[in-house]
Amino acid sequence: MSENSNHRVIRDIEYVSRNGARLMLDLYLPLKGAGHPVVVGIPGGGWFECEKQHVPRFLLDHGFAMACINYRVSGEAIAPANIRDCMAAVRWVRQHAGQHQLDPGRIGAYGSSAGGHLAALLGAATGIAGLDEYADDPDALPATVQAVCDVCGPTDLNRMAVPEIAAQFARLREVTDQYLGGPVTQRHALARLVSPLTYASASYPPALLIHGDQDPVVPVEESILFHQALEKAGADSQLRVVKGGKHGNVDEPSADVITRFFVDQLRNKAS
Repeated sequence: MSENSNHRVIRDIEYVSRNGARLMLDLYLPLKGAGHPVVVGIPGGGWFECEKQHVPRFLLDHGFAMACINYRVSGEAIAPANIRDCMAAVRWVRQHAGQHQLDPGRIGAYGSSAGGHLAALLGAATGIAGLDEYADDPDALPATVQAVCDVCGPTDLNRMAVPEIAAQFARLREVTDQYLGGPVTQRHALARLVSPLTYASASYPPALLIHGDQDPVVPVEESILFHQALEKAGADSQLRVVKGGKHGNVDEPSADVITRFFVDQLRNKAS
């Protein structure tokens, strides 16, 4: 355990074991108070890399706890393995909330790139057959989150089957095929299952989508289309398109927007 002026951290907590592989999270906790809202931080890395220490932690300066997680990558297990890991992490947070002075009714999800995709998918995955390993267990703790921030994450993986898009975003097509365990052109059903766009509905939690309009890795249309679908469905969605923005970088104005979003949706709301 270590700490700085406003938080302490408990590193490498095992939140689930998968076939003998221990998956870890780092838990950052405010030094004072109780009933803290918590944001689950999900690393990016094209679904083939995952380093929990790389999740930005600016929210710690604003009264939030954070649980930054590792999950199984595509070299270990293909989709939907990692979204099940993310759900297990939320369930761990909810189960241990009392022990760590957290509020189990105020949990958010944040990620960038592949982490953004998983954060967005986490917004709707609870109870979905094929995604939620406890979908048929009425006694399972919910893996629901109350707010989602997705920075430049893919939201419709079947778009990588469109030749023109695949040619322009060849790296995304490559890692998508790895994530799905084969060419997306042959795995449309799995791609749809793990695409956040599939689950746009009025019941989707409040969402903030941020994307650079010059992103060379994930097309900005991924966030635009998801935002439009959420709005059409009646969900609460905000979209920030960063002029000249590239891939995965959260500029200071965007960090401020993210902070205000989680303050409004988690810190200022009773569970």
